[in-house]
Amino acid sequence: MTPPPAPVVTKPVQGRSLSCKDREVEEPVAAKGNGGPAALSAEGEFSPAQDRGMLEWARQRPDDGFVVGVALRLRGPRPGPERLASLIAARLAEVPVLQEHLDGPPREERWNPFDSFHVGDHVHVLGGGGDPRTGTERMANQPVPDDRPRWGVWLLDAEREDEYLLAYRVHHAAQDGAAVAHTIRRLFTDRVPAIPLTGQPLEGRRSASCPPCTDDRLLTCTDVPVDTMRAVVRASGASLNDIYLAALAGAVRTWLSPGACQQPVPVRVPFNVRLRTERQDRGNRMGHARLLLPVDEPSAGQRLERMVEQTRFWPRDQIRRILDRAPHHMLWQHIAPSLSPGDALASATLLGIPTPLAFDGAPVIGSTAMPPLAAGHLFSSALLLCGTRATVSFTARGEHQHVRDLPRLWEQELATLAAATRH
Repeated sequence: MTPPPAPVVTKPVQGRSLSCKDREVEEPVAAKGNGGPAALSAEGEFSPAQDRGMLEWARQRPDDGFVVGVALRLRGPRPGPERLASLIAARLAEVPVLQEHLDGPPREERWNPFDSFHVGDHVHVLGGGGDPRTGTERMANQPVPDDRPRWGVWLLDAEREDEYLLAYRVHHAAQDGAAVAHTIRRLFTDRVPAIPLTGQPLEGRRSASCPPCTDDRLLTCTDVPVDTMRAVVRASGASLNDIYLAALAGAVRTWLSPGACQQPVPVRVPFNVRLRTERQDRGNRMGHARLLLPVDEPSAGQRLERMVEQTRFWPRDQIRRILDRAPHHMLWQHIAPSLSPGDALASATLLGIPTPLAFDGAPVIGSTAMPPLAAGHLFSSALLLCGTRATVSFTARGEHQHVRDLPRLWEQELATLAAATRH
């Protein structure tokens, strides 16, 4: 298969970037600092400016992928759609965004309760079954309606009789990665909620039908023990995020044609700026660092060092000030470069869900992040730390089948990095 051509670097890296301590990596909603007073209310509300920007960009680039999420593999009998809707309804108070809709004139949208909300309208069952990776890819291509709260859950039988797949997916205008991780922890906690006995009847209500797929995106992944990455943390002093990116640099170096590896490759790395006092379940509260993957460096150890050099400081306070105080047109000018084709080859995200997950008594035994695919990026990558496993996933348009090589190459590079840092 012909390797992809050399990426075009259109501008130098902007400023010094960004460090994630292990605690911050594994608990992405744990940001510190003080936000601007204009953004917050007593309930922890903040400006929907970034959310509006996501909707505007989705209108301008309808072929981009702005739906994100997480797929879970569970061991136990698959619940019916009515049971699933009932269990989610019992947890709505913990994730109120599920009943809210961002709507209004373009660039003036506001969050409001959705009057005709019914959780059953967001529950979908896919027919058939299959192996977990094929099933996850299939769920990643399901459309999310725009005329209601922009989220849904999908059920699919796995190839084993005692397992099933469950995916939560949401439009990026409604939630960023930290909000998705928060929602997963609230909906799929290992405690079992009481089913409501009053109010809107759920049992017997027909679940939402699945409209035809409109996307053609591949989703491919591999998983490794988290302890493999932690061993490199202990040996090198680098963060889990650094290790993820250094292994990605090595994988991309092998994946690209030799002539494309003579200079570093730019990627966009989102980072959370949400305060603990702000709403954790709704909207976007993040910055985007433009980092350079050192694909021109032949040494795995040196690639890690070069990533660490770039990740010494996350400008959270600076980004919060911009988000809180900048007029809309200036904020759009700030956001637009990170979403512009040619700015970067790819995006790379890290999410952490440190608590045990289960649903209706069925433990989660596997998980895969479903990253967005925007800004003309060739691919998008996400590392999900969940339980004892670290799963790296890649998504791209269907015509870029060579992206399916990247998970295997990333896992190989992680092993090389572990060997290079072992004392």
